[in-house]
Amino acid sequence: MAKTLSESLQRLARDAIEYDDARPGFFLEHHLALAAGAGLAVSALMAPSRSAAAVRGIAAGVLLVRGLSGRDGVRDWLQVRGAAPAPRKLSPEEIRETWLL
Repeated sequence: MAKTLSESLQRLARDAIEYDDARPGFFLEHHLALAAGAGLAVSALMAPSRSAAAVRGIAAGVLLVRGLSGRDGVRDWLQVRGAAPAPRKLSPEEIRETWLL
């Protein structure tokens, strides 16, 4: 059966997340992403055009979320111990209901 674009993008994102969870993080990875995101957010306010501001703002948002997420990010800084509960597998019907509302 041919995959739809949505299914392909979901699989690509899932593979990227699984790869990121499996690899060891490098020193201050999330802190650097947080600082870069904050810098881009400030530079978005000073951008010469709306399109440049939009691109910088989107990139800033992505980096800020990256800096705040993960086991080495704010969780480590706040010394939160214990793993998040594992998500349960959804059936194909539940997935369809979720996306089609």
